[in-house]
Amino acid sequence: MFKRRQEIRNRVMEIVEKFRAKGAINPETAMSANELGLPARFEEAMNRRLGQIGIFVRVNGKYFLSEERLKAIKEKSASYERR
Repeated sequence: MFKRRQEIRNRVMEIVEKFRAKGAINPETAMSANELGLPARFEEAMNRRLGQIGIFVRVNGKYFLSEERLKAIKEKSASYERR
């Protein structure tokens, strides 16, 4: 179970790096999944849990990375790991 969780975390971080590399880090620089080079399943995942966590934000059919939300999730995750 933990191995699967780590695989998911690694995949999300790969996607985060794509957003950063392309500069899709705010509403003004948002890009489509195609422009970001993301697979079709990214948009499917955004309609499920991936979209609910709020790291990637959809604006007018395009996406950007919320560094603030990513930081908050990392901090929350770190606090759980310290327990």
